[in-house]
Amino acid sequence: MDAQHVLEEMADIESRIAVIYERFASQFHDAADVSDLWASMSREEVHHADLLSRAAGSSGHVAADPAVVEHVGRLQAVVVRYEGEQAKITQLQEALEATVDLEEAEEDHLHAHLVQLGDAAKALVDRPDMQHRLRGILEHAVKLFGTPALQERAARGRRHV
Repeated sequence: MDAQHVLEEMADIESRIAVIYERFASQFHDAADVSDLWASMSREEVHHADLLSRAAGSSGHVAADPAVVEHVGRLQAVVVRYEGEQAKITQLQEALEATVDLEEAEEDHLHAHLVQLGDAAKALVDRPDMQHRLRGILEHAVKLFGTPALQERAARGRRHV
């Protein structure tokens, strides 16, 4: 698989995550602050997809490291899981936990590997508009629910930021 194809796959994944967040925004519209956050995150994911698509167009057909392809596959699996489970998610806490899982998976399997996909992708790494809101989501979830598991994830997230 080449870098262009990997970046196109990443763009598709970002678009699919945007749909998940848009559905959460609609489903939990009564929790206005969180609903607005999801709507904003959905727009950001669409923007990320656009940036990745543009990078794909500029990347050429350089072979991609198989480890990067494997990471994209792992992210794809997380997205597929939540696409399938989204209809079963009825509690706000579950939706926030799904969001945390998605954002952590993006950080671990997409953003951490952009530098390995050529100059067009490397240019995206430090762009502020390519950043995700994992830390903010974690802190919001802890504030709402304060569960030990979420507190641990938030503390782990702060160490990475």
